[in-house]
Amino acid sequence: MNEEILYLNGRFQALSEGRIHVEDRGFQLGDGVYEVIKVMNGTIIWLEDHLVRLKRSLEAIRLGGALADHPLETVLPQLVRRAGLVDGSIYVQVTRGLAPREFIFPQPPHPTVLAYTRPKQFPDADEIFRGVALHPVRDQRWGRCDIKSTNLLAPVLAKEEAWEAGAQEALFISPRGLVREGGSSNVLAVIDGVIRTHPLNNRILGGITRKHVLRLARGLGFAVDERAFTLRDITGGSAACSELFTASTTKDILPVVRIGDSVVGFGRPGPVTMAIVEAMREEQAVLAGMQPEALPDW
Repeated sequence: MNEEILYLNGRFQALSEGRIHVEDRGFQLGDGVYEVIKVMNGTIIWLEDHLVRLKRSLEAIRLGGALADHPLETVLPQLVRRAGLVDGSIYVQVTRGLAPREFIFPQPPHPTVLAYTRPKQFPDADEIFRGVALHPVRDQRWGRCDIKSTNLLAPVLAKEEAWEAGAQEALFISPRGLVREGGSSNVLAVIDGVIRTHPLNNRILGGITRKHVLRLARGLGFAVDERAFTLRDITGGSAACSELFTASTTKDILPVVRIGDSVVGFGRPGPVTMAIVEAMREEQAVLAGMQPEALPDW
């Protein structure tokens, strides 16, 4: 059983019945934040991490009290049970709520808090072994990418451009040529045997999957360096970059085999990436109360 159930401002209802006012600031001004959380075998994966990040985003937009009447740590598991969701995701959104259209904050605000579930298939062995392609685009987003804002027009345009170019994901590049992150993922490279990724600052989102990738990598004995690299470092036949992969909530870890017209490494998933893929699949299976299933020989 999987029903489309919505939690909206304290009430559970069918998703199709959900209504938000035309003058909700999230709709008219993009004045809100969101989270996407993985559900596996009916279990919410890394819920606490996502709620910590959500609260951090809310504090950053000066809406820190929005969840006072919405205990999401209990609401979201209840939502999953009501929906009968086995594998999929939870979408959570919090806006400053209904107010006459004006840039200045309403006083007091009346936040809109909503969440709903969607079934989803996660990458299987074929998708992982096939790998993905990235399409570089100039990063024209605002200067607070660490806030998980509902203002997503720049990623929408970037990901559409990537799709039209035959790639599965956009790759945001700074004016100085630094690799920042993907359109909806973090990006990590194996350069001279070290796992490198952009440091946490205002230019990237602190990905939950990224956090656990780095933890697992260190546990496996791999060297990790949160230091930015350039597009040139990972293209143009650079021997130093042997592997590249993305990390995100709904796609987990996906090996990157091509950037634009440049092949990454040998054009197939590398051993460091696959070791982390296996470790994460095993850990998430245990968290979800499942028997870990190893990938076939690759």
